Amino acid sequence: MQSSGIHVVTGATGQVGLELCRGLRGAGKPVRAVVLPHDPAIARLQANGVEVVAADVRDFAALRVAFTGADTIYHLAAMVSTSARHDPRLWQVNVEGPRNAAQAALEVGARRMLYFSSIVVFDPAPLDQPLAETRARLPVSQGSPYVRSKVVGEQVIRAAVGRGLDAVIVHPTVVIGPNETHHIGVVQSLLVAYFNRKLPATFRGGFNAVAIGDLVAGAIAAAERGRTGESYILGGAHASLTQILERSRPLCDAPVPKLSIPLGLARAGLPVVGAVARLTRSRPAFTHEDLRQLAGNTRISSQKAAQELGYRHDGLDAALRMVHAEWTIGRAATKR
Repeated sequence: MQSSGIHVVTGATGQVGLELCRGLRGAGKPVRAVVLPHDPAIARLQANGVEVVAADVRDFAALRVAFTGADTIYHLAAMVSTSARHDPRLWQVNVEGPRNAAQAALEVGARRMLYFSSIVVFDPAPLDQPLAETRARLPVSQGSPYVRSKVVGEQVIRAAVGRGLDAVIVHPTVVIGPNETHHIGVVQSLLVAYFNRKLPATFRGGFNAVAIGDLVAGAIAAAERGRTGESYILGGAHASLTQILERSRPLCDAPVPKLSIPLGLARAGLPVVGAVARLTRSRPAFTHEDLRQLAGNTRISSQKAAQELGYRHDGLDAALRMVHAEWTIGRAATKR
């Protein structure tokens, strides 16, 4: 189901969006990026031969114009948060955004949409059973505001499939790669802190990590060969935080913290962490959602994607090198 038509990417200046645009251009495909005006990453897209159109996914009329002439639409635009605080933008971007994108795709006659959901929409329990695409989604009443918005966002896309939209859904796990600039995730909170030698301790627990290159290749394969209305988990292998740091150690030879805080103890400290954040008007050092994900299912399976899409997940070391290279460039720039 390959096509040489225009490939439109929303959320194109995010961590995955930038690499996806680069991957599509590397494959010789014409790419149009839908971005918010004045985003500092626009110049990077244009330098890579990407057409740039300014539009907000909350603005249906502008999105419809941006999608005109599209063959394949990759909808990545999302707001990511692990906070327990309600932020109306989460619903606007993560629910109304997909609703607008799906309707605009239908109206302009796009051949296919690839929607980026998340691994967080799945109920992790039972933890001792493999988690695959057939696993039930979390009830909307559970999870953080971000998780709830992603659960409903997927429902919106599935409803559009019922109206005739040819859409495929992918569920990335925790993404490892450069360009984590629009949100604070594991790259900034763990790897960059480790490279800066400002990580006195870690938490017990871990996550399923997907390398950015593997995710991009899997997403393109899903857009080209995935079955309409199907979900595909694009993940890698589960690793503890300590194992991720040990794997990164050859890049910087920084000592890996020996102290690993039990998750139960960390949960007990959440009120204090929250109080400090309120007093200092800063982001909490960690949240309930951060800890919930560290205690998640350790048996996440990408077997369906491997069988149907030829998906592979062997690029984690390359992704770690990319993160370290970006950190090195940034550190050099601050010293000038």
